[in-house]
Amino acid sequence: MRALLLSIAFVFSTALWAQDETGSIKGQVIDAETGEPIFQAGVRVVGTYFAQVTSFSGQFNIEDVPPGDYSVKVEILGYGTQQINGVTVTAGEETEINFRMEGSRDVLEEVTVIGQKNQVDLEVAGSEITIRQTEISQMNVRDVQEVVAMQAGITKTQDGLQIRGARVYETEYIVDGISAQDPLAGTGFGVNVASSSVSSIDVITGGAGAEFGGGSSGVINTKIREAGDKFAISGRFQTDHLFDPNAATSFNTDIAELTFGFPIPGTDKKVTMFNNVTMNLTDEYFPNQASQLQSSLFTGNPELWAPRQTNAWTHTLKLAWAVRPGTKITLTNQHSLNINQNTRSLQIVGFDAILTPGYQYERSNNLDNATTYTHHSNLTAININQILSKQWGLNVSLGRLFTNLRADANGREFRTPTVDRILDEDNIITYPVGVFNPDDPSGIFFVRPGDGLVNNGGITPTWHDHYAEEYTIRAKAHWIPESKVHEVSMGIENVFNEYQWVDVTRPWVGAPIIINDTLTTPSISIGSSNDIWKVNPVRGGIFVQDKITYKGIIASIGVRMNYWAPGKFADDAVADPNAPVIDQVREDYMDKTVGFAGLRWKARLLPRINVSFPVTANNVLYFNYGHSMRLPHPRFMYAGLDPVYQDRSFLSFLGNPDLDPEVNVSYEVGYKAAVTKNFGFTVAAYNNNRFDYIVSRRVIVEDQTGRPVTKTMYINQDYAKVVGVELGANYRIGKHFRVFGNVSYQQARGKSNSARESSLQIEQNGEVALTREQFLAWDRPWNVNLGTVFAPDSTMRILGMNLNGFEAFLQFGYSSGFRYTPQEKIGENDLGRPEYEVLNDQYLQERATPWITSDLKLSYTLFTDKKSGSGLTFSLEVRNLLDWNNAQIINPVTGRAYEYGDDVPNTWRDPRPQYNGPQESGVDPRNPARYLAPRQILYGIGFRF
Repeated sequence: MRALLLSIAFVFSTALWAQDETGSIKGQVIDAETGEPIFQAGVRVVGTYFAQVTSFSGQFNIEDVPPGDYSVKVEILGYGTQQINGVTVTAGEETEINFRMEGSRDVLEEVTVIGQKNQVDLEVAGSEITIRQTEISQMNVRDVQEVVAMQAGITKTQDGLQIRGARVYETEYIVDGISAQDPLAGTGFGVNVASSSVSSIDVITGGAGAEFGGGSSGVINTKIREAGDKFAISGRFQTDHLFDPNAATSFNTDIAELTFGFPIPGTDKKVTMFNNVTMNLTDEYFPNQASQLQSSLFTGNPELWAPRQTNAWTHTLKLAWAVRPGTKITLTNQHSLNINQNTRSLQIVGFDAILTPGYQYERSNNLDNATTYTHHSNLTAININQILSKQWGLNVSLGRLFTNLRADANGREFRTPTVDRILDEDNIITYPVGVFNPDDPSGIFFVRPGDGLVNNGGITPTWHDHYAEEYTIRAKAHWIPESKVHEVSMGIENVFNEYQWVDVTRPWVGAPIIINDTLTTPSISIGSSNDIWKVNPVRGGIFVQDKITYKGIIASIGVRMNYWAPGKFADDAVADPNAPVIDQVREDYMDKTVGFAGLRWKARLLPRINVSFPVTANNVLYFNYGHSMRLPHPRFMYAGLDPVYQDRSFLSFLGNPDLDPEVNVSYEVGYKAAVTKNFGFTVAAYNNNRFDYIVSRRVIVEDQTGRPVTKTMYINQDYAKVVGVELGANYRIGKHFRVFGNVSYQQARGKSNSARESSLQIEQNGEVALTREQFLAWDRPWNVNLGTVFAPDSTMRILGMNLNGFEAFLQFGYSSGFRYTPQEKIGENDLGRPEYEVLNDQYLQERATPWITSDLKLSYTLFTDKKSGSGLTFSLEVRNLLDWNNAQIINPVTGRAYEYGDDVPNTWRDPRPQYNGPQESGVDPRNPARYLAPRQILYGIGFRF
């Protein structure tokens, strides 16, 4: 923080010293249709205190403006807002610009921008960036997540995207105004959106407005493209096995995409349709694949939907209808299907091991019997935009999200009617069996352990199915008074949910067993353990926000009230004396909820304040403060509450219907500077205090028989603190080069990394320490992203060559390695193998080798029509250009990924023959997933007409 303030003071003093001489900006504002001057139009120089109102002749003359490059904005009711970028003021000279305003009822909030995009937004009092399709198309990205991962404060791991040190599930992910996040999968995302379907992505990591209330770390707001007023079609195909399918740079990947849009005939171009279909098939970089992935959700044509080890399909449809001036209706349908064997497809929030690759290494010799995941999602959004008057506007959003995730033994049914063989992998011998000491004269022989990999005909013990169906109604109104000093927005949102969760371990346990031809045992249980429930919670929010703009000062003051009802399932469990709810939870639930409309409700107020003001021309200081929240994962609330379906296993899980949301209280201060029209930067410092993280506790309740049993229940108790500094910069070099970069440093500390971690502490110690604070496992202090785009036109020649049609994109990234707890050598075992002990007093204090990423994209278009951009495009993409080994499974003895010959912890298998004795257990540490993917080269061809 001290360094940030010193930097701001330096820039401030330098700017004051340089501003002895000034210039002026003058011009006229007229009606584009009539040519008449517009009286009392507000003219403002963005990022300064300079502002004026036009005279009767529509004239304005803003004097004493320091030399530099500016954006000048005109706002007037009935005409909307127009902004001219790149206005250059020279000392001692007048700069003249004129505005031609289109009179329309379509533009209550829309800003028409003339000129190139600004390198920094001086009017946003927070960390927010908008990436548009023109920029996305130049990047080496395939979906929304890859675009977002390049932004400041965002770290990509095996689990997903983490924003400013938060957990992956804390992100609010929106597509065309409707939540697109699977609330049960725990990945932070849900419906996949291809990058070519995106019109723009707003990434907000600090200072989100009051209209956003579903996440506690940040907002990813995606808008889907609309078709234009002419028919357009484009497509592309990429492959990495064009020449040698066995090359190290080939993962047997094929990517295909088709995009088209057109105005629907007979509608006078008022109704348009946009479509995008993508297919991404790959065998990944691992040596083994299943002979055929099967899905019990898609039982027909598995060769079509899952021909490779990882199969991703998306379809985007958007209809837009300009009903009349001021009224527009859009219909969006976003559909995605993923079939793979990646265990990170399902992350039971706060419980599963974190930062673990999804490759099923233990079953890599038996992938036909491994867990296959099918994630099927469908989002429908209807948006109605209505301009009611010059001052009032209304937006209504109606949405339905349906997402279903199934995990099974590669398409096998839940369980057969009867069981006639052993299916448990752990209880079947894997052959061949070797003898460790075949020549021992004592006659006592020991079995030599194999590599620990399963290849014995057993099947995965995982069977899971969940679905979430959400219906959303959202309304937002805008009011802009004649003074235009205030911009008031207010709204309400209601989401009606239905969640079903079925999680069974070893589903064959308890099934009837065939004794002989005439006798079978009865069915006694649903698997060795299970968690089954179906619930209908409701959530919503009401918000109001006032954006005040006065002489360069911009302040947004808002408040949101989130409310939610756990649903009738929870209400009935609390009221039912036979349900396994402890008395204190029953009492607290009734005290903290209010009955209304047949349900029990909770609520929480979330204040938001954003303020920005110029310290000098084009140099803005901003501050924001806000509360945000994330509702608990439903599993933590509902597990085991059904009086009929109860898991009787030891330390089985028991939901707590009285859980409160996890809360984040954030503070941010920052500085934005538009140094020139081609260079801008932002510096920000933030402090996020996160409260009421969920931990586990051991409780005793009575089961169906009245017998006291021990359960693991969830409560709000954990906390975390994340502090950090970010620097972002954008530099445009002429018309052809664009360079961007960001550097962030953060520290994330807390008491435990997940509810599972506290549960393990309960099992080992009988308690969880309340005061110990430590680094969080996903804390990776340094994150650097650098990128450049080169897009020449016909005016640029090198050695006499016309480079029009050539584009290049190069990206470089650096991230600190994963945290780990070091180990110290304490001796050797009987075979001479080094033994180590964990240094618990240095828990997660060391960092592994860093990640270095690099991507390159080169393309060349043979134009058939340069004006429309039609032509044939050839491309070359290289991922992990430097072929860097980025470690994601860390050997805590060495601080890097395992290499043969390294010492390993006592709990790991040491594959060196001299140490591979009968006491070894676990799997061979040479897991191919211990590194991220190596270099991959894709060759592509595309078209556009």
